[in-house]
Amino acid sequence: MDRTLLIVIILTTLFTGFLIGYSIPPYIQAGVFSERKEKGVESQIDKKMEQYYKDLSKSEEKE
Repeated sequence: MDRTLLIVIILTTLFTGFLIGYSIPPYIQAGVFSERKEKGVESQIDKKMEQYYKDLSKSEEKE
């Protein structure tokens, strides 16, 4: 096998592995590759932030 072809295959494999490595963790966090029954990203919203968004939507309706 030609040495240049071998180098191209190795670089392509490394680059593809790098891209896959960066794309898998968000899927794991969202529960796609886990045994969680509920899929999606969990977010914590406290009462203060919830009230802020309610007030924000009220002010947009008035305009």
